[in-house]
Amino acid sequence: MGKGACLLSKDGVALRIPSSIRVGLHAPRMKGNVSMFRSRRISGVLAASLLAVGGLATPAHPDGPATVGAAASDGRTVYVTNSANLGGTANVTRFAVGGSGGLKPVDGVEVGDGAGARSMVFTPELRFAYLANTAADQVVLFRIAANGALERFGMVETPGPFAMAIAPNGKTIYVSNTGTRTVSPFAVGSEGELTPLRPVDTGAKAAKGVAVTPDGRFVYVSHGSPSDIAASVMTGFAVLPDGALGREVAREKIGISGAETVITPDGRFVYVVNQGSDDVHGFRIGSHGGLTPVPGSPVGTGDFPEGAAISPDGLRLYVAAVGVAGNDPDALAGQVLGFTIGDDGRLVENVERVGMSSPIGLGFSANGRYLHVSDYTDSKINTFAVALDGELDLIQRVNSNGPRPAFHSVNVLPREDVRPRS
Repeated sequence: MGKGACLLSKDGVALRIPSSIRVGLHAPRMKGNVSMFRSRRISGVLAASLLAVGGLATPAHPDGPATVGAAASDGRTVYVTNSANLGGTANVTRFAVGGSGGLKPVDGVEVGDGAGARSMVFTPELRFAYLANTAADQVVLFRIAANGALERFGMVETPGPFAMAIAPNGKTIYVSNTGTRTVSPFAVGSEGELTPLRPVDTGAKAAKGVAVTPDGRFVYVSHGSPSDIAASVMTGFAVLPDGALGREVAREKIGISGAETVITPDGRFVYVVNQGSDDVHGFRIGSHGGLTPVPGSPVGTGDFPEGAAISPDGLRLYVAAVGVAGNDPDALAGQVLGFTIGDDGRLVENVERVGMSSPIGLGFSANGRYLHVSDYTDSKINTFAVALDGELDLIQRVNSNGPRPAFHSVNVLPREDVRPRS
């Protein structure tokens, strides 16, 4: 690895700060088994500090770990769910976000031994949060304090909650029940309580990813399990006035084992990453909810893609490919990939791939300037500055403060102004 290169490895030795002021962080470009590195100008946040030891940036601020060039928290919050899939206690850790995008751990809430904590959603007025506790068969309810602290105040039971989405008006949440063929809607009360609505048969086994359109009219569900050998489907449903799910409006073939499902901010396109077929399928959403494959779909990804996120301006899709061999997520290095979303929904990969142990959860700052990526194997959170051309510059690597952050484990409390689409 050359001077100034950056590679996130399983042993955690990752970050080198170059001696030359003209050579900044190098994001790895992965081609087969070869890591390639491209020089860039050093970013402002890296120029402000630093030394890297064991993959963690030494803080310039004495009272906080690994805040790269960041001042004190400006009130923004990121929640990381640690699944404890392989033992230990699952939790939700709260991180404050500094002015330069770095994360500083604040506190955490334990949610049970091996509980499988995964997705979170928030009500639009930021009073309540909900957590899918997969192994515990629970959705956990929280109040959100003014400073972002979570106060647990209840739970509801539902089988194997995995992915969640919340209606834009905040009145309904939709929970996929992994291992079943159902989605469970819940009505959100004025004090955050959840009332179950009629569960819906999604029309295929192993309901997985779930997403609701920005206008709240349609909900889409991906399906499949990593052990599958055949392709599955995405189904779509009309949303009734009370938030319940009505008639099926779409059924389209996807790849093997659909996972995270995301919709562009303008509601025109939906994308699903497929773990077993190593690809991403994209669809145009019709005025009545029907789906039409976008040109060039599907597009290949790295090995075992599970996470996905669309930039707030709607211009780019990023995918977290975990890297799995023989059902072992620790076996191969993973990658984060970036794609441009065309006006017709076509995906073009034009961002250098970033290699790390097992990237899985992705979360954008609301202004789109930073991307936080969880690492399942190393139990770390990697924060990248997002350049105008979509390239990713690593600015920080910190502990997730719990074991094994998994699916949808990075959850950003929306507070910032969104950078407009240009």
